[in-house]
Amino acid sequence: MTRGLRRVVLAVLATIWTSGAAWLLLHHCGQRAGDLGPEPSPAEPWALRLHGVAATATVALLGLLYGLHVAPGWRARRRRWSGGAVFAAGVALALSGDLLYYLADEDARAAVALAHWAVGLATLPLFVAHRWRRIASCADGRTRRGSGGGG
Repeated sequence: MTRGLRRVVLAVLATIWTSGAAWLLLHHCGQRAGDLGPEPSPAEPWALRLHGVAATATVALLGLLYGLHVAPGWRARRRRWSGGAVFAAGVALALSGDLLYYLADEDARAAVALAHWAVGLATLPLFVAHRWRRIASCADGRTRRGSGGGG
């Protein structure tokens, strides 16, 4: 993966995680007292909109990364557990995000929402562990730069 693409991937992933975490905080902790009771924060819908835009970019990157990064790394038997967990979490988040958009049943939607934000929050430490292992292997000289299948 080129340095430029890596920067784009990191920027998109930082945006989607941060906007999702911001929405979660605003939705559950950012309510204000209004004339008719608690009102949502005015920033809440903007965090959700940004999250939706970042989700579209993330789904596109998942497809691109599968061909450029995931499949070659899998064939080379590099960091399968951490990479597989990150990729599986990304797919699960894309699917659950679609369900949140389309589900009408409130009970089912609440269960999917809980799973979506739990997996979403857990994905950051999974991703950091995957990147950390790449950095450690580069420091040990085990990964060739530009090999296409690295971390």
